[in-house]
Amino acid sequence: MAGRDLLRRILEQVKESKWSLLKLLRGLAIFIVSALMLGSYSAYILYNKLDLRFGLRGFEYMRPPLPTFQQIMFSRTIQIAMAFGVIALVMFLMLFLKGFEWKLISLITLILHSFIILIIFTAIQIPIAFNIPKASYMVVDARFENLTLYNATLLGISPEGPVKISSEAISVNHAKVYRGFPNKTIPEWFRLTTRGDVERVINQTKTYMNLTSVKWVEKGVKRTLEKLSVSSWSWDRVVFSNSVAEQCVRMDYEIGFLERLMGLLSLSSWAVVAAYNAIGFKKLYQASKFYSTLTGILIFIILLMIGVA
Repeated sequence: MAGRDLLRRILEQVKESKWSLLKLLRGLAIFIVSALMLGSYSAYILYNKLDLRFGLRGFEYMRPPLPTFQQIMFSRTIQIAMAFGVIALVMFLMLFLKGFEWKLISLITLILHSFIILIIFTAIQIPIAFNIPKASYMVVDARFENLTLYNATLLGISPEGPVKISSEAISVNHAKVYRGFPNKTIPEWFRLTTRGDVERVINQTKTYMNLTSVKWVEKGVKRTLEKLSVSSWSWDRVVFSNSVAEQCVRMDYEIGFLERLMGLLSLSSWAVVAAYNAIGFKKLYQASKFYSTLTGILIFIILLMIGVA
């Protein structure tokens, strides 16, 4: 009888361990699907609902490069991983403070399953995204790398004094291009809340350009300038290997109901994720309502602070 009871307990433990492993794997699958859905949703918005243009003289006819689908997926995966890390760290801290038993596998399973909330909320937002109009943004401050200016003329100031460069091809390692007032101060773009304000400031500003490591050929001689602040320029064509938009302003400030709803749903999804984990924490560790609520609030606040939510 004793041997039979021992065998039964062993089989029950094996069965329980197998079920725990299956739940963990299910949670991992949910986590992966949430990252894929969030990445695909973000890519759709970026490629189909965003009209991005340069508001910088000489670059108006060019489209700012957008991140590749792989880059978007990687970024969203990092975001989801950061969220997982924050939730886990907060829960570990609360466990340590209260001296609860760790139950590590069950805790990780709980956190992974909470990302099903993101799947649900993203699925709700997808049909809304199909019906929102494009949002128009203008890049007013950007960095460019490895530029080549063809049939170009540059007038500016270098550490050696005034400079005029004319060449069939001018190469530049790095360029900082931005809109500023005549005294070269940069507008506080974030304070502009209407299209009229943006258009007024655009009309009051001009494009400035600071170049680093400028190279060209003059009368068969290779020339180089380490720094050049350009005041006037012209060229037939410009190409570059990479650009980073450091400041964009929205040109249409009429934010419709659907767009506001999407923003609300996005924020709410992380609040519900925090609530899901707080409820699971309470059930898993038999914690008090106050302590579980505090855990959920801390999770949500930290997610907000690091920009995940």
